Amino acid sequence: MSEKNFLIGKILRQRYQIIEKLGIGGGFGETYLAEDLDIPEIPKPKCVVKRLKPTQKSLEVQRLFEQEGRTLNKLSSHPQIPTLYAYFEYDHEFYLVQELIEGEDLTKEINHGLSESKVIEFLAEILELLIFVHDNNVIHRDIKPGNIMRRKSDRKLVLIDFGAVKEVRTIVVGDDGQPTSTITIGTPGYIPVEQLQGRPQFASDIYSVGVTAIQALVKQYPQHFPHNTSGEIECETLLSGINNDLSNILIKMVKVNWHQRYSDAKVALEELLNVRQNLESLIHQQEQAETIKIDPPIISNISSDNIVQDSEQQLETPSGQVPLSSHFYIERSPIESECFQAIVKLNALIRIKAPRQMGKSSLLSRILDYASQQGCRTVYLDFRTIDAEFLENLDQFLQWFCANVSDELDLEEKLEKYWKKVLGVKKRCTKYFEKYLLTEINKPIVLGLDEVDQVFQNPDLATQFFSLLRAWQEQGKNHPDWQRLRLIIVHSKEVYIPLNIHQSPFNVGLGIELPEFNLEQVKDLVQRHGLIWSNEQIERLMEILGGHPYLVRLALYEIANRKMTLERLLELAPTDEGPYYNHLHRHLLNLQKDENLRTAITKVVNAETPVEIGTIEGFKLRSMGLVKFRGNAVLPLCGLYREYFRVHV
Repeated sequence: MSEKNFLIGKILRQRYQIIEKLGIGGGFGETYLAEDLDIPEIPKPKCVVKRLKPTQKSLEVQRLFEQEGRTLNKLSSHPQIPTLYAYFEYDHEFYLVQELIEGEDLTKEINHGLSESKVIEFLAEILELLIFVHDNNVIHRDIKPGNIMRRKSDRKLVLIDFGAVKEVRTIVVGDDGQPTSTITIGTPGYIPVEQLQGRPQFASDIYSVGVTAIQALVKQYPQHFPHNTSGEIECETLLSGINNDLSNILIKMVKVNWHQRYSDAKVALEELLNVRQNLESLIHQQEQAETIKIDPPIISNISSDNIVQDSEQQLETPSGQVPLSSHFYIERSPIESECFQAIVKLNALIRIKAPRQMGKSSLLSRILDYASQQGCRTVYLDFRTIDAEFLENLDQFLQWFCANVSDELDLEEKLEKYWKKVLGVKKRCTKYFEKYLLTEINKPIVLGLDEVDQVFQNPDLATQFFSLLRAWQEQGKNHPDWQRLRLIIVHSKEVYIPLNIHQSPFNVGLGIELPEFNLEQVKDLVQRHGLIWSNEQIERLMEILGGHPYLVRLALYEIANRKMTLERLLELAPTDEGPYYNHLHRHLLNLQKDENLRTAITKVVNAETPVEIGTIEGFKLRSMGLVKFRGNAVLPLCGLYREYFRVHV
């Protein structure tokens, strides 16, 4: 059994028996479903066990955990907050045992959109709940649709996943004995400026509630809301056509300056209730008029693959980047949050690595978009567009690099002025940035370098270029101008060229290795494609495709577009007749070029359990996205690769 699932079957405190893991967990720990053995009922009542893995073990961290446990225990006296049954330390890790809330979170409900009257109902209920939370001197810090449950039994809202507990996971105790958190709690789009800066207020929760309400009204993700030059959400544009009284409430809730928001949830609720009666009367009249005009939705069935087509939502061909405005982009929390927090810092460097078609460029575009919203100038360079001649020597390459950055910044190219022969090539490029680009642009400049694998074709050029980027990053530690230059480097495979570790930028900054989608993320994507599937159908899809973003999206596109059923897709997937022919054939050609890789993948796909292969072969196959590690052993990434390569290699 893997380390991640070692708890399954164990009994904690001689009472709570772990049954299964819920989701894949994250940086804060894992969540499990358990049975309470002390209750003499058949079947045993279920509960939720949260395992928190502290960054640092100390008496201070233990004290903070116990303090947060007492806080949660006090909050759980409210009927719309999960009851806390127990909190304890076991084997140097912390555990919370909470009530299992049966129902669904509001992600689907909010994304589908709510009428103005339903938004008012949502606001009234959640603000009343926040009054209780704030009266207990607690700030939730992570209010979003995914942390608000619609309880099945009574349809009431239940607030879950308090950020205070997450913080225990990230506490570090300094030399002075004072605890500090290593990250900011919150989710991009829903997190206000003061919270991002580590100074959350009660008004921070009100901001998150307001953003969620706007999201429900306009059916857009908060990351895509337009902002003005002051950083304010352009509510006048977003809420055009919405009742003025409701709009004014929401505008005040999401002000950038927290002093300009409602001072607490009680004040916000009072103002909402003051206008509620008039609003509901007007909205009721509008909805009655609209009911006459709207035809009932069309529901179509194809075999067992139930499809509900939303006339406002167009399917997207899963090819290349997922557009910023796309309904089909799935966040892999906390990756986006970590990247957004990192890129606004001085001298930032983010490295994104994953096999092809895993979503690297889509993540890059969102980081650049976020940086732009924060007042940065952004540059996107796709190294696949570089002509081969520019990869022949460093001088030509760096001139191409400087000219393209200038063009992206809408600046005149001035290579002749700064490309003096008496200076070395790297010195010329450095002067071009320092004396020209960083002087002309007095805002932070974020360079997004996509598909830098192309540079690896010339190992000497790659070594020189990346050592130059590392030197700039080092200058940014002390030089104010260079601190405004921020880098995002994206590449598809392991860096096999012998880069000097002290010169390469690949061992500094924030490293991101994109994972596959987990079960919950695939469920979300299924729903976004208008498919009504059972858990069994989703599990069958994941058994053959794993959580590979491109493979899953292509499957759902084919089915939602009524080109084939799930049964037919599963039948054709590992064959040359199926929709994955080009994807599989590309991998096959690469394997056939390397006899060692062919031998290794043959061993992997024909084994029923994880097997050990050569270290180099293992890392190369992993970088291609064909296998995953289990300790020192490997197994196929998904059933599709096992079935196809058993036949074709």
